[in-house]
Amino acid sequence: MKSPVALCPLPLWEALARQDSSATFFQTPAWLRLAAAHARGAGRSAEIAPLLFEFTRAGETVQACLPLLRDRRWGRLRYFSPFGTYSALVCPRVLDDGERARVEARLASLNLHAAGSPFTRNPLPGARLTRLPARTQWIDLTPAHAESPARDWAPDPRRRLRIARENGVTVRAAGSPADWDDYHGLYLKSLRRWGTGATSVYPRALFEALRAAAEAPETQGKIRLWLAGHEGKAAAGYIAFYHNDHACIWHGAADEAYFKLGATQLLYHDMIADAAGRGFPAFDLMGSGGLAALEAFKASLGARTVEYDGALNRTGLVGLLAGLRDRFSRGPHNTR
Repeated sequence: MKSPVALCPLPLWEALARQDSSATFFQTPAWLRLAAAHARGAGRSAEIAPLLFEFTRAGETVQACLPLLRDRRWGRLRYFSPFGTYSALVCPRVLDDGERARVEARLASLNLHAAGSPFTRNPLPGARLTRLPARTQWIDLTPAHAESPARDWAPDPRRRLRIARENGVTVRAAGSPADWDDYHGLYLKSLRRWGTGATSVYPRALFEALRAAAEAPETQGKIRLWLAGHEGKAAAGYIAFYHNDHACIWHGAADEAYFKLGATQLLYHDMIADAAGRGFPAFDLMGSGGLAALEAFKASLGARTVEYDGALNRTGLVGLLAGLRDRFSRGPHNTR
């Protein structure tokens, strides 16, 4: 694809993602490489497009990078966040109003769907971009969470945590190919349970790529599979990411046969304890896809909801066609 914008060289991108303490794993080359191969499915992959911005202040040049993917829709390039995960500028300092205006002017010339990030020091939306409201839930960690992860839990998850311990449910950080096979089996059971309510469906190849990345030296410690088990059977699992000051769970799956045993609650307990013990300031449970029951469950674990904005922009024929699509998709029987 011919690029109308400058792209950030990989070494610079990696350096910026380390230097910006507000950057998450979702803004690293490792995540964009994983996502690019599976963002569109059907054997087609998107292209990694880390947009480069350069500014000079008091004789000093500072670079910023906005990591995105891109593909071609209706004959035009589209820049987007993979799987709706966090996207924001990675930069070692806060940009001033003039610098942010330059970023926005560049983005206003592109077809863009950037999810944003609640952690960034340089949020994207402005007057020339359409705001996309979003929300996530996280637990503010204190040192006490390492010793008492359930300190802010509601009575019901506390009861289920006790049941899990009484019945010998175990939790461990997994890693073998067999562990990842077990997790994928849990995911298939979850998809059957969710049915048409599933907000996304990921190919097995993505999980295989995650396993390989978890074992790679350059991403050592960045990706962790957590599994809860009972009597040798996998009961629940989560894939967690760690980068800079950010710890989060990105994907989870469970066997409903173990719900009453409290396997999920014990899993959360141990993941929270691990993050607090390693000095992370917060444990990000991420968004709930608009599912009220899931938001309520996270709130019962002491999580608070935080709102933030993404950015949308449509130009030229893409904007026209998208507008027509949206208009005709909202008929008298469609209230979404």
